[in-house]
Amino acid sequence: MIGRFERRAFRAMGTSCMVGVTVRPGQRLVARKALTAGEVEVAACESVLSRFDPRSDLSRVNAASGEWVAVDERLVTAVRAAVLAREDTDGRFDPTILPALVAAGYDRTFDELAVRPGRRAAGWRAGAQLEADLERSSVRVERGAALDLGGIGKGFSAARALDAMTRAAPELDGGLVDLGGDIAVQGSPPDGTLWRVAVADPRRPGETLGTLGLLDGGVATSGRDRRRFGPGRSLHHLIDPATGSPAEEGPLAVTLVGPDPTRVEAHATALAISSLEDAREHLTSFPELAALYVPTTGEPVPFGRLAFAPLVDSVHL
Repeated sequence: MIGRFERRAFRAMGTSCMVGVTVRPGQRLVARKALTAGEVEVAACESVLSRFDPRSDLSRVNAASGEWVAVDERLVTAVRAAVLAREDTDGRFDPTILPALVAAGYDRTFDELAVRPGRRAAGWRAGAQLEADLERSSVRVERGAALDLGGIGKGFSAARALDAMTRAAPELDGGLVDLGGDIAVQGSPPDGTLWRVAVADPRRPGETLGTLGLLDGGVATSGRDRRRFGPGRSLHHLIDPATGSPAEEGPLAVTLVGPDPTRVEAHATALAISSLEDAREHLTSFPELAALYVPTTGEPVPFGRLAFAPLVDSVHL
C-alpha cells in the first residue's frame, strides 16, 4: 500500500461523476487542489460541449450551421478528434448524427425524455461536412446538419479532467476520472499495482462479468441495455448512420479499453452497432484496443488482448 484514495462525487453531464487521486501522507491539501481542478474542468467541458444547453458553444455552432463560429479550444479539439474517429470507424461513429437522434425521440436529457414513438430523420444523411480550425479556434458544420458529441464528449472530458488534475498536482502518484462509466486513469492506485474497473453484467443488474486491470488509459461501455425510452422503453439511443434509425444489429453492451479515453469512447459507439464478425474485423486494425462484446444471447466474447488472458488484470496499457 503506497497511499489512500481520496475522491469527490458530483453530478454533471446528466450522470453521476467522480474524480479521485492517490494520496500519500501529507498530501491532503494538494489532493483537494487536484480534485477541484478535475471537477472544474468537467464543468467547463459541459458548458462548451452540451447540446442540451442553448448557450453552449456546440449549440451555437448548430444554430449557425454553414457558418464558421468562434468557439472555445475544447470544442475545436473535440471536433478534430470526432472527425478522425469517424474516419477510423468508417462512419459507424458519426458526430453529425443529431438530427437522427432527435427524430428517434432523444430530444432532451434522459430524465426529461418524452414517451413517444421515434421516426427516421427525413432527408438526413450520414457524413455531413464538419471542420475545425485550431488556429482560428473556430468550428463549422455543414448547412442543414447538426453536431452531437455525446459519448465521445464524455471520454474527451474525462481525459481533460485527468490532465487538469495532473497539472494542478504533479506530485500525486495517480488519478482517476469516472463520468458515468467513461473512465480515464493515470499513474498508480493506492496499492501501487493496477487500476481495477468492474465490468457490469448487462443481463444481471448488480452483478459483474469481471474486473479489468489497467495502467494509463481509458475504459468506455456502450450498449442498448440502458438509456432506453419511448413506449415500453422499446427505443434506444444508438443510431445506425447507414439508416438514420436506432440500430437493429449490435451487442447488448460492449466494453472497450485503450490508451486514449476519447478514441475508446468513439470506437465503443461504433462496435455497439456492429455484428460480432464486424466488430472482430474492426479491431484487427487497432491492436491497441481490447474489447468485451456481450451479445443479446450467448457468452461474452473478448477481443484483442482480452482474448488471450483472464479478464482480471489482463490489460496493461
